[in-house]
Amino acid sequence: MNKFVRALPLALIIAVWSLLAGCLSLSSGPSVEFREVLLQGEGDDKLLLIDIYGPIVNTPILVPNVGVMPGMTARIRQELEIAFDDPDVRGILLRINSPGGTLTDSDIIYHSLMEFKKTKRVKIIASMGDIAASGAVYIAMAADEIYAHPTTITGSIGVVVPHLNYYGLMKKLGLKSDPVTSGRYKDIDSPLKPRDDEERQMLQQLVDAQHRRFVQVIQAGRPKMTREQLRGMADGRLISAQDAKKSGLIDEVGYLDDAYRRLGELSGFPKNRLIRYANAWRTGNNIYSNTFPIEITED
Repeated sequence: MNKFVRALPLALIIAVWSLLAGCLSLSSGPSVEFREVLLQGEGDDKLLLIDIYGPIVNTPILVPNVGVMPGMTARIRQELEIAFDDPDVRGILLRINSPGGTLTDSDIIYHSLMEFKKTKRVKIIASMGDIAASGAVYIAMAADEIYAHPTTITGSIGVVVPHLNYYGLMKKLGLKSDPVTSGRYKDIDSPLKPRDDEERQMLQQLVDAQHRRFVQVIQAGRPKMTREQLRGMADGRLISAQDAKKSGLIDEVGYLDDAYRRLGELSGFPKNRLIRYANAWRTGNNIYSNTFPIEITED
């Protein structure tokens, strides 16, 4: 379920935007400040809701009548930076509904959450929704406890390098690829030629190394899981919430409300305000931001 997406060039974004929204102007006006939105509860202490929603990639998103939003990695980093400066934030509720994404972005988000938790000394609870697979499981390992909805589908622990091979079709059409490369393996992933055994073995070694890292993250996050339990699901299979609990991949089958209450207990602040951030992505840049320093406004 990994997906590899590339950011759109600025010229293409501007062109697409002009088609979507008509006559527009580009300005470098002040950024819109983030807002803290109260979801429920009362008191001075806060628990922050952060969403892991959709493919885990850091690709900018073009939103009509809004602008260019940063990718998930940059947005979550921004939310964590805001929360770090707020002494009243006592914990994080991760609401996860994602089929996975790139291994690197999953690892960056996981690392950012772990650093935040360690430095600020707060608790994190993850709550899985419809689906929490592959990279979403990777990120969930940053949580102190993991809940899954009764109908959640999770698992897909593994790494994949997608590949299509058009060699047979090209041969039928009388077409032949004849690239000039700087080395034998430069076009190893080309869809225009068949892979040989040596190339496949080389790619397999890379995938295996990434898979070992994935497994190590799960072992660190789920220390009570036995090697047999982990080995039994680390082949990419999807599993139900009930099976995930039996294996130790999650702690409880329950609802988002249950995860929220548990976070209040675990953090030591049962009386709290559950909040989220609005416009956090427009407050500035961070090291993972890959959007362009412009604002798109209507004439």
